[in-house]
Amino acid sequence: MKKPLEPLTRYHELEQEKEREKKAAARCRPVKVGLDAILKKLLPSRGSDPMNQIQQAREIWREAAGEEIARHSTPTRWREGVLTVMVDAAPLTSQLQSFSGQALVGDLIGLGLEGLHTIRFQTGNRPNSLAPGEGRET
Repeated sequence: MKKPLEPLTRYHELEQEKEREKKAAARCRPVKVGLDAILKKLLPSRGSDPMNQIQQAREIWREAAGEEIARHSTPTRWREGVLTVMVDAAPLTSQLQSFSGQALVGDLIGLGLEGLHTIRFQTGNRPNSLAPGEGRET
């Protein structure tokens, strides 16, 4: 007795099956990968690197701004390329906003603070001491 002939698989069908498998594999990626991406986007990354940019900004602020200005101001926040500096006197705040903002940006970038594009000056009580990494957001 003769076996019935099995139909031959066509090349096109094999290619379609490969595409289906690729799509199925993409849908089955681990949950951790997606969760990590969401957490990285939404949560601050404190401690993700040993030298946070806010700490780096505080360290080079005195050199970039000068001794007199640094005595009356403190970098308090870093977020998406914007450095917020708390100044203890309103006249100094307005003077810094008017005349020194872009010059200080250039000086800070030159001293190693990469990714900075804007400095915002705010009048208020400056913090005496901030914990390492405090004020860092991404």
